[in-house]
Amino acid sequence: MKALERRLGLGSVVAISISSMLGSGIFVLPGLAFLETGPSLWMAYLFSALCVLPAALSKSELATAMPTSGGTYVYLERTFGPLAGTIAGLGLWLSLLLKSAFALVGFGAYLSVFSELPLVYTSLSLLCLIVLLNIFGIGKVSGFLIVVVLLSVFGLFGLGTISTSTILRENFQPFLLEGVPGLVSATAMVFVSFAGVTKVAAIAEEIQKPEKNLPKGILMSLFLVTIIYCTTTFILA
Repeated sequence: MKALERRLGLGSVVAISISSMLGSGIFVLPGLAFLETGPSLWMAYLFSALCVLPAALSKSELATAMPTSGGTYVYLERTFGPLAGTIAGLGLWLSLLLKSAFALVGFGAYLSVFSELPLVYTSLSLLCLIVLLNIFGIGKVSGFLIVVVLLSVFGLFGLGTISTSTILRENFQPFLLEGVPGLVSATAMVFVSFAGVTKVAAIAEEIQKPEKNLPKGILMSLFLVTIIYCTTTFILA
């Protein structure tokens, strides 16, 4: 019974899923993607969310049928054999590795604006902190993740609320900076922002009633993050 109580509820699932997306996707990428499409950047995030929706629905169904830790590795290993599962597992590991590195460099660059800390050592220090948190286990740090997610969401909400009074229509001209090809290019660039939406399935064994909470958590987090991304980038533009 105690082991069950330590498992993650729906709120923690949503928080973990959002935290895996609400990073470099909104704090680093918008400036780069804006160069591709201009003020229509919010549409790029919306189209990316629509593109990832089939994956979210599929992973939700698979997580319901096989509520065990391992995520994509388990699904492919049971369907196509160990080789396919191993390749998928390595791909998952590499995607998390590269995405984390990109986020750490981005946040290190933010911190360098406020201090004289060297970018590389600051990023490595943040990496060590994340490793320590993972050693303690996801269940034990889920409360910390919820706090971080709430601070990020309310911070972005506050930014949007304060900035709405400064919106100027002329800033949305030209709406498609590089035309449709630019919008497509930006959509492809920001697609990585939603890469974490299904990663929570990899810790299914640490979740209470995964057959119910996993699908709900995945779809709820995708919906909420899409709203945050589109609203924030619209106001930033």
